[in-house]
Amino acid sequence: MAIRTAEHAADFVGPIVTLGEVSGAVIDAARIDNESREIRVLEHAGYVRIEARGELVLRFDTLGEMLGRNFSMHELERNMPGFSGLIRVDDQQVRFLATK
Repeated sequence: MAIRTAEHAADFVGPIVTLGEVSGAVIDAARIDNESREIRVLEHAGYVRIEARGELVLRFDTLGEMLGRNFSMHELERNMPGFSGLIRVDDQQVRFLATK
């Protein structure tokens, strides 16, 4: 088990998503929408933590493409019991930002 220090928590940001259809789409979309960043995926019994250093962007259009249907922030909220970093949302994307 990895030890998560305060420094790690400040540097790595992203959503915690319950396992299922949406979590798979979030993983794929994170890799597409953040192709210049290393995306880490930490799987646990009932959820998955998707994270990147500094910033992680998820575009709703990319998530919709992964799922084959329209996707909104409301659906992400229902499947996201938590996140790390600051969160900024507009009508096209959600951004997770480091606090430093």
